Amino acid sequence: MIYTVVNEKIIKGLYKRRDNWVHKGNFGRVLIVGGSKIYTGSPAIVALSALRTGCDLTEIITTRRAADICASFSPEIITLPLEGDYLGPDSFDTIKKESEKCNVIVLGNGLGVNNKQKELVDMILREINKKIVVDADAIKLADKSLLDKRVLITPNSNEFKVIFNEELSHDTDKRLKQVHEKAVEYHTNILLKGHIDVISNGERTFINKINSVYMTKGGTGDSLAGISGSLIAQGNDIITSAAAAAFINGYSGRTVGKKERESFSVMHLIENIEYTINKWKSQ
Repeated sequence: MIYTVVNEKIIKGLYKRRDNWVHKGNFGRVLIVGGSKIYTGSPAIVALSALRTGCDLTEIITTRRAADICASFSPEIITLPLEGDYLGPDSFDTIKKESEKCNVIVLGNGLGVNNKQKELVDMILREINKKIVVDADAIKLADKSLLDKRVLITPNSNEFKVIFNEELSHDTDKRLKQVHEKAVEYHTNILLKGHIDVISNGERTFINKINSVYMTKGGTGDSLAGISGSLIAQGNDIITSAAAAAFINGYSGRTVGKKERESFSVMHLIENIEYTINKWKSQ
């Protein structure tokens, strides 16, 4: 199978020269739908990663407790708190209204995995015509028949098995084939996370080998989702954004891992995103 190994060259061209008369919103707005009474920090990690990757604005729709916690991370994060311990179908009208202002939705981080969250995830996929990054709990809940070319789904191997009902091989060539086949079957974009990331839309396939063994820490999937959403919001195509996000997240994580080892923190990964991007982006 023909594939491209992702390297630093993919960053060149992601960022266009800015005209003097640009204004707030020209470089993308990311709407994040997730969070719950327990998982309060995940949406904040998504938002911070997205902002560091270059989008202009992030907004989080979440439960009141999670919204207050997310807002405390940075004054740059917009939060819209809704009542209750979890989001559900009664949150949909608010999400749909806010989605009209955004370029992309990142869905699922810290959302929860009950029936009401499943109903909400499927409503968003079915009824909101926006580019959507489906991550974390949303992968476990989504009806795979609703996946299409506007969706980027970002499973690890366990989540891949849940949504596609297929065990992944540890052989890289076989994994490439499996991911490619599912991307073709569902006309969608897949970023399979692992020791070697596999990214495919059925027409173009990439692998990313840049990572760190210390990226087992919680939050590194959230940062990947935020980077992906930010690049998409800035006008890059979905599959290029996914491949570039895998590299940026992996390289930033590797930089931190070399210094911190077991003390690795996703917050330090986020701080290194600008270093990774500015090291290679075209001016």
